Amino acid sequence: CWGYVTPFGREIAIVGLSGGTGFVDVTNPGASEIIAFIPGPTSLWRNVKTYQNYCYAVSEGGGGIQVFDLANIDNGVVTQLPSVTTGGGQSTHTMIINTQTGYLYRMGGGSNGVRVYSLSNPASPTFVAQWQDKYTHDGFVVNYTSGPYAGKEIVFACGGLNGGFQDTGVDILDVTNKSNIQYLSHATYSGRA
Repeated sequence: CWGYVTPFGREIAIVGLSGGTGFVDVTNPGASEIIAFIPGPTSLWRNVKTYQNYCYAVSEGGGGIQVFDLANIDNGVVTQLPSVTTGGGQSTHTMIINTQTGYLYRMGGGSNGVRVYSLSNPASPTFVAQWQDKYTHDGFVVNYTSGPYAGKEIVFACGGLNGGFQDTGVDILDVTNKSNIQYLSHATYSGRA
């Protein structure tokens, strides 16, 4: 699940469900209200995130990136926009969004690594790059402001070879220049799986 605060200050829980995405007003938890449920591919795994007044949902069941406009959620309206199906396979395990740079990173699903989308038009994310050297299960992105990586956008990609089961660990990628993603390092840890 993920959280979103509307322009009028209402707190919304966005919940990934097996059959789609639910939007629930939890401003008053004792009187929570379902605002919308939008169907999606059936899956036991769905990941949701927001950027500006848009919500994105991905799943292991496929369908690419579902896009929802939350501009009228205060009026009880969530609008589904066309899904994004570019960038290879349609299934996705998880995604992260760098709100500082406006990029969405899709990870996993099948044997996929990291797929990068520009949110310069958040209603229609644009596929811009990918790193497919290894399966990526999950990740984290950070913009460094000091130290040797000052000014750099770095992705920590957790996964490995053979669907993530071989050479499992954390790959560190410099994604500052999306057209030239740089592999920086690979770190492992005991008991990895």
